[in-house]
Amino acid sequence: MDALEIKRGDSFDYGVNIPSEFADGHFVGWTVASQIRKKNSAGTLIDTFATSWDDPLTTRKLRLLKIDTTAWPLGEAEFDVQFTRTSDSYRISTETATVVVVKDVTTP
Repeated sequence: MDALEIKRGDSFDYGVNIPSEFADGHFVGWTVASQIRKKNSAGTLIDTFATSWDDPLTTRKLRLLKIDTTAWPLGEAEFDVQFTRTSDSYRISTETATVVVVKDVTTP
């Protein structure tokens, strides 16, 4: 997967499509969490995304959202999405994606 680029200060709004190997509704009853961390040896936490399903009954597309990114540091960061089944705490995560945070030329 190629790195995503975001300008610091812009809103981050990213859709995650669930692969077809999972049936509609597979993730109903699972909790979802996603964080973005600095791509360094410490994995310093930058922020936590708000997560929501476009349609909670089909669980086909997940939305990751952070309105205010003005405090995000410039440079490479990474995120994934972790799914936790509530019945037994079984966890799986997506592949890790890289985000490059760059300086915004136009600021408010």
